[in-house]
Amino acid sequence: MNFSILISKVYSKILAVHWCVTIITAMAAIVFYPRLPQIVPTHFGFGVADSPGTKMTIFILPVTLIVLGLISAPKRIDQRFADYTIFNAAVKSLMIVIMVLVWVGAGTAFFTYYELAW
Repeated sequence: MNFSILISKVYSKILAVHWCVTIITAMAAIVFYPRLPQIVPTHFGFGVADSPGTKMTIFILPVTLIVLGLISAPKRIDQRFADYTIFNAAVKSLMIVIMVLVWVGAGTAFFTYYELAW
């Protein structure tokens, strides 16, 4: 199977997972918000919180995930780069890596927020 075709098939599934993660993150932010203290960690270095911020900052991650999902829409990428070309596959591969990294960051943050809320 051609690499570009494989990436296009995998990408649509990854994007579906991305929207599920986005919805879960947004719902968690809404649920955690009233229970959080006024100051929460906003940056994590090697699993340790190293920067504080107001509790309103927990909504940055869901908004980031929404924007990332919108800019990484397959239709948008396919319009910019012809479908099944090496550039198309490279952009989709890069977007998969970025999504996974943001998911890890969101998971780390929201596990910390869960511990703070309960």
